[in-house]
Amino acid sequence: MLGLSWDFELVSSEELRAGRPLPERSVVHVPALRAHISLGCGSRASGEAAAQNIVECVRACRSGCLNAMVTAPLNKRFLNEAGYSFPGHTEFLAHLCDATRFAMAFLTERLKVVLVTIHLPLSAAIKQITSESVLEKIEIMLEEFPRLGLPCRKIAVAGLNPHAGESGLLGREEIEQIEPALARARERYGEVAIEGPIPADTLFHRAAQGEFDAVLALYHDQGLAPIKLLGFGEAVNATLGLPFVRTSVDHGTAYDIAGKGRARPDSMISAIRWALRLTASAEC
Repeated sequence: MLGLSWDFELVSSEELRAGRPLPERSVVHVPALRAHISLGCGSRASGEAAAQNIVECVRACRSGCLNAMVTAPLNKRFLNEAGYSFPGHTEFLAHLCDATRFAMAFLTERLKVVLVTIHLPLSAAIKQITSESVLEKIEIMLEEFPRLGLPCRKIAVAGLNPHAGESGLLGREEIEQIEPALARARERYGEVAIEGPIPADTLFHRAAQGEFDAVLALYHDQGLAPIKLLGFGEAVNATLGLPFVRTSVDHGTAYDIAGKGRARPDSMISAIRWALRLTASAEC
């Protein structure tokens, strides 16, 4: 379309499945199974095409053909219209990998955040913030960060309520759910400093100043608002708990600017660089 020189070799999905070494620069063609797909227009067909690309890439990663997976944004509405009832990449990837313990992380140089709950309405997320779910995410963080070469000697856990509940005056979730999980984690990981629950209104500033290696946030916007404020276009989404490295951009599909020459590649470049960095550490 743009008349640019093309030095990538086209590879079929069948060739990818065969496990032969890929050319240094290649594009795997996964044909759309439904109707024509129009630039900047989401549809059931585009949702199906996106899903099929994810399936093929996961298959190649799990077979050892690929070392890492970097994903572009996914439109959840059209993924669901195509029959894939997942709220996002993370849950879809976990399903394809049979991963029962996984977590969504967002990484920048200044701030690293892991989420307890992901794509849920806030009312549902609060119900899923239990001692078991908080402890599980801490465990995943402390297993996966060292494997990927990320610092994890001092972590902080956010409170759910204003002022982290103010000793029960503003909510009892901190006392009844979060603090018991942190006590169990400290017993299990005595070499790691685990602080919390800390009021979220000051926690992320402290973490961005270097006081903590990573933060465990309790729900989607609690963790993503500060990291996107500090590093939009630089922040990278990484899935913990998969058998391979997976990173992604920190923005959405933005169909409204497709084909207009306004989209920026910064986040995709950052996602690729983080994938290379994490893969190199994971192989050591």
